[in-house]
Amino acid sequence: MGESYSKEEEELFMADLFSLALESGLMPDIDIDIDDSLTRYSGLNSTAVLEDYSSKLLTDAIGKAPNYLASLGAVIASFKGVPNAVGLGALILSFILDLALLPSTMYSGDNTLNMMRRVFAEEKASGVRDIMDEYMKRLRMHMWEPLKALEETEHWEKQLSDQLTRLRNSMLHDDQMSTRAMKHWINGAAFHSQMLVHAARLKVAGSDSIQKDLKVRMSSISTVTDIYQKDLQDLLEKYKKHKRSSIRLEKSSRRGAWCYRACQLTHCIARDYEVGRMTPSIKHPVYGNQYCKNSLDAYLDYMFNNWNLVKKLNDYFSVLKGNLRELILQRQAFNVQNIDSSTAVE
Repeated sequence: MGESYSKEEEELFMADLFSLALESGLMPDIDIDIDDSLTRYSGLNSTAVLEDYSSKLLTDAIGKAPNYLASLGAVIASFKGVPNAVGLGALILSFILDLALLPSTMYSGDNTLNMMRRVFAEEKASGVRDIMDEYMKRLRMHMWEPLKALEETEHWEKQLSDQLTRLRNSMLHDDQMSTRAMKHWINGAAFHSQMLVHAARLKVAGSDSIQKDLKVRMSSISTVTDIYQKDLQDLLEKYKKHKRSSIRLEKSSRRGAWCYRACQLTHCIARDYEVGRMTPSIKHPVYGNQYCKNSLDAYLDYMFNNWNLVKKLNDYFSVLKGNLRELILQRQAFNVQNIDSSTAVE
């Protein structure tokens, strides 16, 4: 039996094992990804996303609880001409709409109102969570007051920046790396970037020299996104080492029918003890007790080089940086009249 295998065989084995890991739920995409509610309102079309969400929200509410919506006209009237309904402004408005239009019995796990719960779960103590939560409450209070919204945004972004630095350092230098901590930092960094954009938007809107202030704000935010991009690379490298301590490639021998019980074929399984799942077994190209275990480093290299989530996280900050000018200059207001007329309430 062979005692070595080619690079091509190794690549094929890693690809097959990685595919099984994806199918088996070993890859913690949901655990360290940026929450969908935040990414939906991070682009250039955030107002359109809000209008579409509002339309679907009303349609769903009318279908499920028509009696509850009988007196909705007065509530909807308050959503006429809300300023700066873009980016975080659009995200916060989606929160307000959830609270205003849905009874608590109709809250679903995937709506914007549950973003904080999805990101932080049952975390008992988190400075990042507390600051994000307080800021969103403050911005809800002052959505109709741009100057007050700017004051609150500039105050709380400094607080969040400080907490993110503490969290990053704890993972990189204090041996506090975990999937949960990674998820908190990634979502916090994305949220903080959006706070900077929203503050720049509000600041430039009231400026007497828009082009000069725009240039200054773009330069400042670009610096921060570059820092977060570098921090992300450092954290992913540390996270890779963390996953090395929780992932095991283990030998799972299954008798081959042609052996007639006289020999064994070596199969491997990938088991993630942090996630609590494992893949089905897969035949290793070399027979022997040590080859599964000795393939772990090659598997982790393949995993992080081919994991779509890693590219997605990197793209978030680079795309944001590329769109800064357009994002800061967006001024759309939210008007209930823009919601599809089929959802209108008499």
